[in-house]
Amino acid sequence: MVDILQVLEGLAYIGFIAGAIFAVLELRGISKDRRSNAVVDIYTTFVTSDMTEAYARVMTGSSESGAEMEKECSYASLVRVAGFYEGVGYLARKRLVNPKVIIELLPCEVVWSKMQSWLMFDRERSSPGMWREFEFLGKASEAWGIKSDYVAQVSADIDALTARDKR
Repeated sequence: MVDILQVLEGLAYIGFIAGAIFAVLELRGISKDRRSNAVVDIYTTFVTSDMTEAYARVMTGSSESGAEMEKECSYASLVRVAGFYEGVGYLARKRLVNPKVIIELLPCEVVWSKMQSWLMFDRERSSPGMWREFEFLGKASEAWGIKSDYVAQVSADIDALTARDKR
């Protein structure tokens, strides 16, 4: 015959296990929410007026060398853009945000190639460790070739929507 205390003890164990599973699932959800919020915050920062102004100065410049770029674009604009990508690169390298999501969302490869001469120029006069996180992001985007794949994927999605609308 089954003792009622054993039944209650078994139910308590089942309740404990169910609670632990629920807690793990909730923690995973919280982690995903934090990562999603981080990506939204990064993009929101990228589209602020001071960032877009600095970005426009840097990207429309025609200088090839770091010293020329600094004269043409202003040190403040260069540091604003590089500092943004430095912070994002840190988050991506530490996997606090998914690097591939960041590289798809932001023009990392384009900005890296445009600013590389100035970054190396600034690194030489400041510190060998300057702009390493930005470099990680730039080199990762080049190595993974995500931009071209992403653009092709978005183009295919747009074509599919257009075809569906024509039906």
